[in-house]
Amino acid sequence: MPGPRHRLPHGLRIGLDSMHEPLRRTVQVGENGRMNLPAEIRRILGLTGSGRVILTQDEDGIRITTAEQALRRVRSLAAPFAEGRGSVVDAFIAEKRADAAREDAEGNADSHA
Repeated sequence: MPGPRHRLPHGLRIGLDSMHEPLRRTVQVGENGRMNLPAEIRRILGLTGSGRVILTQDEDGIRITTAEQALRRVRSLAAPFAEGRGSVVDAFIAEKRADAAREDAEGNADSHA
């Protein structure tokens, strides 16, 4: 897991901090397109053993991100839109419970009539 010195919330482009150079390593790409991530980068990304990473190509090159980093990024981007709204699932369950209570009340009123 990235420690305080190597926080990489958006992938490998982020270095130690804004005053330092980004971490860069050169790797060989085989004829079949395979490459090996250096151990230092795997350690910083929190990768152990085999697994998957997300490659994102943009105008600056390729960024390697873990699924956990991508999820944190999506949550941080969505947070301003979700503030004060609570969980959508909790709201749905509350709505269904209110519907059931209303149906029960209507059923009880019909049986007393």
